[in-house]
Amino acid sequence: MDSETRHPEPALPKELSEVSVVDIADPTTVRGSLEVLDQDIVNLKEKRFEAKRVTVPLADCCLIYQSTNSALRTQTRVHNDFDACTILGPNSHGSINGAKLLPNTLMIAASGASGEIIVDSGYESVALLVPPQILSEHLTLRRVKADFDFPAKVDTWQPASEDGSRLFELGAQIAKTAESNPEIFDNNNWARCGAQVEFMDSLFAAIESCDPNESDQADKKGKSYSQIVQICEQYTLNLDGRRPYLSELCSASNVSERTLQYAFHDIMGMSPLTYLHRLRLHRARDELRAAMSDSTSVTDVALNWGFWHFGEFSRAYKNCFSELPSATLRRDHGDQTSS
Repeated sequence: MDSETRHPEPALPKELSEVSVVDIADPTTVRGSLEVLDQDIVNLKEKRFEAKRVTVPLADCCLIYQSTNSALRTQTRVHNDFDACTILGPNSHGSINGAKLLPNTLMIAASGASGEIIVDSGYESVALLVPPQILSEHLTLRRVKADFDFPAKVDTWQPASEDGSRLFELGAQIAKTAESNPEIFDNNNWARCGAQVEFMDSLFAAIESCDPNESDQADKKGKSYSQIVQICEQYTLNLDGRRPYLSELCSASNVSERTLQYAFHDIMGMSPLTYLHRLRLHRARDELRAAMSDSTSVTDVALNWGFWHFGEFSRAYKNCFSELPSATLRRDHGDQTSS
């Protein structure tokens, strides 16, 4: 009789194995640095970018604390094996897919869902990445499902101020403890279980304090504007670097130039061409950092992303990333000469 074939169990995401504390100075390094979240960040301010991320493994879940000093745009997608419940800090403002984000807002995202998040400087958040079956079981047992339909994609809820504040402060305290004493969560399953139970109980208290019937007319306009921005982003990236005409963006999003301008100023705080210029700078940096050949030059990369004035490209690049493009290329690929 043949012995039973054993297949190795799939590896857990690294965020469930040990505490990680990361100080981030380059937004283009964020993509691919997490397994439970896929993030693509664009810095919206010409200032030195600083962000922090602390990931804490719990019993079945992962807690992630994030903060930044800069306004930014992040396109975020949740891992297929997790739902995400994110509570914002006391000074956090922004939008997700056009819906306004305020202090203590809860962002709820189903597994596999994605959203475009715009945040102001001073943003802080604590996210709990939890397997859907565990979240669903607790919502059912607490009879919360009678009042709340978990979103198919992404939604925002506003808990009572004290419940939202308590949830964020608890999450921030767990992250702070893990940062200073990572061995507590790396080596002790009881600590993981204890923190998870306390945070989830606080999370459900915050959820139950929300009004599920709240609706905001401003959010409807914001969501419409966000769709326009996302269409224009994707259209621009599909051009493989060529600068789009403003008229092309109007056609792609099926709106007038005035509406296009309103949408970008409302969502991004800048004109369409200013934001898409910054987006192309970030993609140029991605290419410089990922260059696999010594024959790659700054000139080639600039042209690939629609920058024909090389002096202006270098100045804009330095303003955005605090270094010249040639320095990026040299640092990641030795001391080769680039034009």
